[in-house]
Amino acid sequence: MRATLLVSVLLTALYSSADLKSLVVIHTNDFHGRIAEDGRYAGAARIAALVKKTRAENERVLVLDAGDAISGTPVSTMFQGVPIFEILNMVGYDAGAIGNHEFDHGYALIDRFREVANYPLLSANAFAPHGDLIGDAPALIRNIGGITVAIIGLITDFTPHIITPVGNEGISFATPRKMLAAMVSAMRPQVDLIVVVSHLGHEEEKQLASEVAGIDLIVGGHSHTLVEEPVRVGETWVVQANYYGTHVGYLELLVDTDEGGIDELEGGLIIAADLPPGDPEVKALVAAWESRVAEKVDVQIAAVSRSYNKIELQPMLERILAIATQTEFGYYNMGGIRDVITKGPVSARHIWNIEPFGNTLVTLTTDGATLKKIMQRENESHGRVDKIVDNETYTVGTNSFIGAQAKKVYGDKVTVSDKGVLVRDVLIDHIRANGI
Repeated sequence: MRATLLVSVLLTALYSSADLKSLVVIHTNDFHGRIAEDGRYAGAARIAALVKKTRAENERVLVLDAGDAISGTPVSTMFQGVPIFEILNMVGYDAGAIGNHEFDHGYALIDRFREVANYPLLSANAFAPHGDLIGDAPALIRNIGGITVAIIGLITDFTPHIITPVGNEGISFATPRKMLAAMVSAMRPQVDLIVVVSHLGHEEEKQLASEVAGIDLIVGGHSHTLVEEPVRVGETWVVQANYYGTHVGYLELLVDTDEGGIDELEGGLIIAADLPPGDPEVKALVAAWESRVAEKVDVQIAAVSRSYNKIELQPMLERILAIATQTEFGYYNMGGIRDVITKGPVSARHIWNIEPFGNTLVTLTTDGATLKKIMQRENESHGRVDKIVDNETYTVGTNSFIGAQAKKVYGDKVTVSDKGVLVRDVLIDHIRANGI
């Protein structure tokens, strides 16, 4: 009897181990056009080299991106994001999420991104004006070496409040939780693993994991969060890899193909400096695109004796806008400051990286109470807010994104006058003439 029991236990162990299959997941997010290797940023070529090396050494590899591939560099801005997807094709992604910055040039251009990308851009809850999906699909199911994986794409439903209204009229975003719950319920019996590529932000992604049962892994983005070790919420693992390619996520999973789900998970983040040397073909393509913008942006306009972070840059940029518009003060939203200035020479490229969106200079006139709401709506602790008097009228210098959002929300309470010049050019000209 004891011998029979022992044989039974051994057979069960062998059967169970046969149902566990290994899978490597490589993930990125919020790349923002940083195709070239530059200091802390890996660049596309080094990420591609990691993927190539991993696929050579492992039978099952899944490579995912959680959105905001574009907007942040001169190549991306000048060519409206299209070259970024051409270059990311060479990394070897299996799927990507659509992020809010994919809407920077209007939702219709996402069709072009989908044509160029050789991997699907997923979004289950983003809809064009007539109700069609904006992405390639809400989700896909793939068989990776005997592991059936469902990959679902999501974007924050706060997107309308953080994108330009121009070119994005009539689009809509469903609540991620409701959309995801129904999809997971339908897909769970069909697959071994459910992965969500999410552009919601780390805290929202953890909340999603706590509210929707049946998700195995959430590969996150949007909040630019450095999640050094995977976070477990219930039965769901949640990860995110900072931003701009400073880190790449690398996870080793054991997937239970009998019962479904993740049996074991190890891994975390690889810093850019520890990635393999860049893939030569990708480096060549990056160099070709960078050469098309170098003459315009790689020009020194100033020099600084110390570095300036985003908090220090905000009042400086606001002062320049106020001077340019001859207004009492300027307002530059912190979310629109996309890079820092480091000690040493300052080139036009630095300013392109700080303001990559092509916003124009505007004046905005409204009452103090409304102006407070506009400034606080950006979730900033802006020191000037407390000094604004509710019933007084103010005219401030700002950018067209703030002007368009204010007009959309507050209507006739706001008057916006566009000066027809790019904020980026105003900043470059002022810094070239006056320094920082």
